[in-house]
Amino acid sequence: MLNFRQVEAFRAVMLSGSMTQAARDLNTTQPNVSRVIAQLEKRIGLRLFERIAGKLAPTREGEIFFRDVERAFSGLRGLEQSAATLGRRGAGHLRLAAVPSFALVLVPRAMRSFAERFPDVTVSLHATDSVSVCQAVASGQADVGVASEVFSSPGIGYRVAHEARAVCLVPAGHRLAGGSGPLRPDDLADEPFITLSPQDSIRKKIDAAFAEGGDRRRMAHESPFSAAICQMVALGMGVSIANPSVASAFAHLPIVQREFLPEIVFPTYLVWQPGAPASLLAREFSEVFMQTAQSSPSPPSRR
Repeated sequence: MLNFRQVEAFRAVMLSGSMTQAARDLNTTQPNVSRVIAQLEKRIGLRLFERIAGKLAPTREGEIFFRDVERAFSGLRGLEQSAATLGRRGAGHLRLAAVPSFALVLVPRAMRSFAERFPDVTVSLHATDSVSVCQAVASGQADVGVASEVFSSPGIGYRVAHEARAVCLVPAGHRLAGGSGPLRPDDLADEPFITLSPQDSIRKKIDAAFAEGGDRRRMAHESPFSAAICQMVALGMGVSIANPSVASAFAHLPIVQREFLPEIVFPTYLVWQPGAPASLLAREFSEVFMQTAQSSPSPPSRR
């Protein structure tokens, strides 16, 4: 079998027209190049060079063999370019799973920044609940997940990407839309209240905050989707407690954000599969998402 060293030496001689120059190009000695060429000729059973008037010249067989060598080296250059592309951009597809509220707001913002770095990469985004996000990552169906809550499982790893203090959303023109300072549960007494589904962990925190002083909300509507809640507030259907990172995407609607106490924290989790080798794209997107999430709106703490 031919080895790469022999073919490389033959190509160097063909390109330079000289054993001596080929040796310089390959950072070796002229006798070493001559020996390798002799081994190649013996291996293939062909004479590749001859001396004509004291000058080295390829034989007809050498010229034909050189054309085949160049085609092979062209293929190698293609492999080098492919490897360089993978090094810069990774594989060409990234799969994301995110809860709907983040799939509408934070994740697309991160995707835009990611696309500026990796314009040739296709990103697929699947919106689902936090449980399904974690399951998709654990099973390898998603490379990166973004969830509002996580569950203890050996199949996932996670970190808090961002924490935002809850705000109270009220329709523009509402009696609570003006004024300064935070709103409290008593301020929302008898107001129609729009809230998350009962099984949502943040819903439990909201209910606990109102229960401390005797809950006097008038429960009007429920939805698992923060985007739907923002739309209902804009339509004057009630008030709500929301994540400012999500509510900021609906700033064009007639909604006013007011600070709210007691403090309720909305976490954003970045989820991955521990123990599995993360692709370059997954690592890069995770970094971009962390930067995007940490620059999201969050009222200053009053502690």
